[in-house]
Amino acid sequence: MQKIKKNAFLSQFMNDVDVAIVGGGPSGVVAAITIAKAGYKVAILDKKQRNKIGNKSCGDALDKVAPEIMKKELGIEFPHGKELPTPLDHLTFASLSLKNKLTAHTPAFIVHRLHYGQRLLKEAEQAGAEIIANAKVRDIIVENNQIVGLKYYNENGINEIRAKIVIDASGFVGVVRKMIPDQMKNGIVYEVPPEHTVATYREIIRLEKPHDFQKEIVLLYHEKIPIPGYAWIFTDGEYQLNIGVTWPKHIPYPQNKSLKDIYHEILDPMIDPASYTVKHKGGGQIPIRPPFDSLVFNGAMLVGEAGCLVDPTTAEGHGPSLLSGYKAGKAAIKALEIGDFTVNGLWSYNKDIMTYPGSTHAMSYQALQYLKSVGPKGMAFFLKRKIVSEEDLIEIFRTREFEFTLARKIRKVLQAFPRFDYMLKLKKTIQKVEYADQLYKSYPETPDGLQKWMDIRKKTLTDDY
Repeated sequence: MQKIKKNAFLSQFMNDVDVAIVGGGPSGVVAAITIAKAGYKVAILDKKQRNKIGNKSCGDALDKVAPEIMKKELGIEFPHGKELPTPLDHLTFASLSLKNKLTAHTPAFIVHRLHYGQRLLKEAEQAGAEIIANAKVRDIIVENNQIVGLKYYNENGINEIRAKIVIDASGFVGVVRKMIPDQMKNGIVYEVPPEHTVATYREIIRLEKPHDFQKEIVLLYHEKIPIPGYAWIFTDGEYQLNIGVTWPKHIPYPQNKSLKDIYHEILDPMIDPASYTVKHKGGGQIPIRPPFDSLVFNGAMLVGEAGCLVDPTTAEGHGPSLLSGYKAGKAAIKALEIGDFTVNGLWSYNKDIMTYPGSTHAMSYQALQYLKSVGPKGMAFFLKRKIVSEEDLIEIFRTREFEFTLARKIRKVLQAFPRFDYMLKLKKTIQKVEYADQLYKSYPETPDGLQKWMDIRKKTLTDDY
C-alpha cells in the first residue's frame, strides 16, 4: 500500500461522510443517487475536471434493462435529447465478413456518454451528493482491519476524507482495489491479467452521406482478430458511426503493427476513409471475465469495471455498471441502517450481484470459450446454417434467459451436418452454461460459505479466473 506522510500540504481539516465513492462514471453516480436519496451523506471523488466527468471512449451502446430499472426504482429518466444521438433497433453478429450475419430486433440506446454522464452527475448532486472534481486518490485509510477513508490530491494539496463505506467505481484500473491489504482479500486475487483483458481503439466518424447501418450495431468476428477480440460498427446518428476494434491483451499484435493499424486494415475496406472525417478517437482496456468471487471488504465495495462487471462476450459494461451502482447503493443503505460496515454487513451486495448480472456474465464467459474453440470460421458456419437464430438472440439479450428445448436441439443437430464436432463442443458448452447459471444464483448467503463456493466453481467451471 502506498504511504503518504503528513506534510505542510496536508489539509488541516478532515471531511466526514457516510459513503465516499471513487469515480463519477455510471456505477459511481447511480450509487450516489441511491444513497443520497435515502438521506445519507455521500461524496464522489473523480480525477477529471467537473465538465469531463462521465466521458469515455467505448461503443456507447446501452441495452434497456438497466435504464428501465433505474427509472422504476430511482426515477432516472431514459437517455433523451442530446444524450441520445439515435434510436437503436437491431443487433447484428457477423463472422469473416458482413455477408455472414444474424440480425435480431433488440431495442436499446446509443448514448452520448458525456451528456448522459453529466446529467446523472447533476442528479446525484441534486439528491445531495458532494462532487469533488480533480481529486486523484493516492491511498486508502485502514484502521483495525477496516477501510475508513481515503487520501486524495488536488489543487489544495493532500486531503483526507473519512467514510463509513468506500465504493470503488474507478473503472478498469481499480484505484481502491489495488490498495486493499492482503489480509483483507479473503484469498482472492484482485488483478486482471492480460488473458482477461481486451485493448480497444475506436473513432467517431462523420460521413458525407447517410450510412448503411441506421438503427443498427454490428459485432464482426474477423479472422485477423483473435477471439474474444472483434470489430464493431455502431450507428451514431444518420451521418455518424462509432467504429472500432478490440484485441486480447495476452496476444501480441502482428509484427510492426499497432491496434490502430489493425483497425484500419479491417475497417477501411468496409468504410472508405476518404468518405468521412474523424470527430473523435481514443481507446482503453476492458475486463472480460465474470465478476471477482467477492466484491466486498471491511468498509468497501467494488462496482462496475472495478469489479469486472462487464459481459465477457460482447464487452458491454455500461448497463452492468448502472445496475451494480444501484445494488451497491441498496447494500450501503442496509449497512448504514444496522451500523455494520464489515464484510458481513455489506454481503447482500455480493448475493444480489451474483444472482444478476453475475450469473449472466458467468454463462457468457463459458459461451466465449466455445467461440474461441470454433473461431471465426466456425461462427460463420453457424450463421450460414442458421444454427443460431434470431429467436435465440432475442431470448438471450432481451430476456437474459436461454433454454435449449429437445426439439430445438434436434433441429440444430440436423442443421449442423456434417460438422457434428461443433455440436459436440456445443453440447458440453451448454452444460457448463447451465451449471454456471445455477452456481452463481446459489451464491452463499454469508461469507462463511465463500471458500466452499469458490472451490466448487474452480472444479466445475474453470480454474483460470
